[in-house]
Amino acid sequence: MRSKIAIVLAVLGLLVLGTGIGQRTIWLPPATLTASVPAVSSPAPLTVIGPELLNTRDGKFTMTIKNDGPIQLAVAREGDITGWIGDAAYTEVGAATEDFAALSSESKTGAASVPNPSGSDMWVSEEKGSGELSYTWQAPGHGDWALLLSSDGKAPAPTDISITVENQQGTPWAVPLMVIGSALLALAALLFLIAPRKTQDAAAVAGRRSAVRPADPATGAVEVAKILAAREGSEPAPEAPAHQTIADIRRAAAAAKNNPADDGGAAAAGKAPVNDATSALPLSLRGEPLKDESTLGEEAVVPAKDDSGSKKDAGKNSDKDSDKDSGSGPDSGSGQGGSPKAGKPTRWSAAARKKAGEAKDEKNEFRASGEQSRVKAVKATTRWGAALAAVLLAGGVSPAMAADPTTPAPGNSAEAQPSAAAETATGFPNLLDSQVQRIADSVASVVATGDNAKNAKELESRVGGTALEVRTANYKIRSAVDTQAAVEPVNATVLLAKIVTTTQTWPRTAMFVTKGENNQLPQMLTLVQASARENYKLIKATPLLPGQTLPKVDKEGTAAVAKDDAKGLLMSPDAAVSALSDRLTKEDSSFKASFKDSIYITSVFDLQKKVAADAKDASYVFSHKANTEQMVSLRTADGGAMVVVGYTFGIDATSKENANLTVGADAAVFTGGTETTKGFTLNYAEPVVMYVPPAGGEDQITILSATRDLVGGSFK
Repeated sequence: MRSKIAIVLAVLGLLVLGTGIGQRTIWLPPATLTASVPAVSSPAPLTVIGPELLNTRDGKFTMTIKNDGPIQLAVAREGDITGWIGDAAYTEVGAATEDFAALSSESKTGAASVPNPSGSDMWVSEEKGSGELSYTWQAPGHGDWALLLSSDGKAPAPTDISITVENQQGTPWAVPLMVIGSALLALAALLFLIAPRKTQDAAAVAGRRSAVRPADPATGAVEVAKILAAREGSEPAPEAPAHQTIADIRRAAAAAKNNPADDGGAAAAGKAPVNDATSALPLSLRGEPLKDESTLGEEAVVPAKDDSGSKKDAGKNSDKDSDKDSGSGPDSGSGQGGSPKAGKPTRWSAAARKKAGEAKDEKNEFRASGEQSRVKAVKATTRWGAALAAVLLAGGVSPAMAADPTTPAPGNSAEAQPSAAAETATGFPNLLDSQVQRIADSVASVVATGDNAKNAKELESRVGGTALEVRTANYKIRSAVDTQAAVEPVNATVLLAKIVTTTQTWPRTAMFVTKGENNQLPQMLTLVQASARENYKLIKATPLLPGQTLPKVDKEGTAAVAKDDAKGLLMSPDAAVSALSDRLTKEDSSFKASFKDSIYITSVFDLQKKVAADAKDASYVFSHKANTEQMVSLRTADGGAMVVVGYTFGIDATSKENANLTVGADAAVFTGGTETTKGFTLNYAEPVVMYVPPAGGEDQITILSATRDLVGGSFK
């Protein structure tokens, strides 16, 4: 029966193991899946791959792009790409279908050509290729990202796009089936190897039973009679009747011992009769009186051999023998006999009780032997369980299999991503650190090129507003006046701080604080991106005044403040600009107490006093007019605002009684001469950065940065 079960288990194990191996080999699904964009009927200059596709499989895919010509790929936030596209035609590529056979696509109508997208400040990164480009997606940060594909802005953008991902259709039952199959085969092998022990156990039990009790009571009685006769030196007793038992022989031996006639005169000699035939028996069976019950041994109990397989049978036979032996105790009269010494009471009753106790102990011993057998049976069951567990464990270890790639790694990647609601509420800086450094380097490089060539046209790609006006005038002056100093250079060697807005519309603003070897003081560079397709341009560059520190701004981006917004501020940006204009013009201005003492304000009044003192033949009017169109207001971390504004510092001189008025060589470049009898006007660019504190805090505005440069003049 055991062999049949082993055969069934072996066949079943082979089937289960083969099925598991087959799932890893024959029926193993493909390792990857590929989805492609169907043919596009309406070519467009741009192709947009949106976040729906980029979020596929958490971005774990490889993209292949093919095109007959050049391939340009740009990475940016979805809103930035949408803003750059504007009204142009483009092809939008979306998520893959459920069976991952194709990628969805939609054509949008619009302008057939656009400027070349390459080199835009809004792109976090760019990649270029020709013919074929393999790209592995990795999100630069939190938020919704997109890819913009193009050729050159005029030729059709690539649309032969495919993505390859790992196949998530795994084989979860492969390993369990192989483990179960291996366990069944191992169990079948164990059943084949274990030999049956039924015959050996039966023989051992029979041998132990014969050791405890003679198989034939009559034969046993005859043997005892022969032993007794040999001990007494007499002839063997005649064959005992078939019905005679060992107990009967013992009674007969006891009776012969108590008869003096059979002792050969021993009693007459005054010695105790000696019966060698009974000396080998226990005292209780020899009929001798016991001097001390404690000396009674357990010789009557024949201990069974230490074999758990035979103790049960031995216990049963011993119980039966004990019952028979108890029949030859005191109650039956076989143990009655007087002591050899007269006058001493006999103790046979105590011996009988001891004998009965020994029989009881013998029963208990064999009962304990049965308990030991049951314990060993339990241990055997435990060993079988341990063997089966070892087989299962071996099946789990062999064959060794790689971890299922479809099993999710500990930790949910989705938990690390902020929710869409949180992203919308907080917003994101328009520029990452890599973009900030790249823009700063580009601006510094362009400015250096223009300064070296003294050519303002070299600045147009990166400089505008007040900064372009100042450098254009400086180049003109330096072309005529050799002694004219150059404008403070722009450096990006050390980027001390950055302030980036989270505004999603245009124009957008950013401020960098830099310092180079040629800068006496750190510079505050204010940059503006006028539209989505334009790059950031430097509009103001002013030195940070001695003793001033930049207010703290949120590292994750700051918000713009409307010009007329006074909420939470000491005053609105517009009101602060007007107050400073009045303060710089009049020494007794009503806004004098609104501004902290500043080295720049002091320098303005010193200059105005000197000009008026040097030309007594003219009357002077000084003005500080703000250009609010280029004003920038950014929120600080404490709820205040930094306001950047450009003033035009004007000096209007009128001659008294046609007196000669003289201007410097630098001004003469604009006026066309150095002397006039009518009068003149000179204009200076005066960019200023001020800090307006929050309401309920400080009650004075701080001038952080300011400078002054001649930009024009004329004679009346």
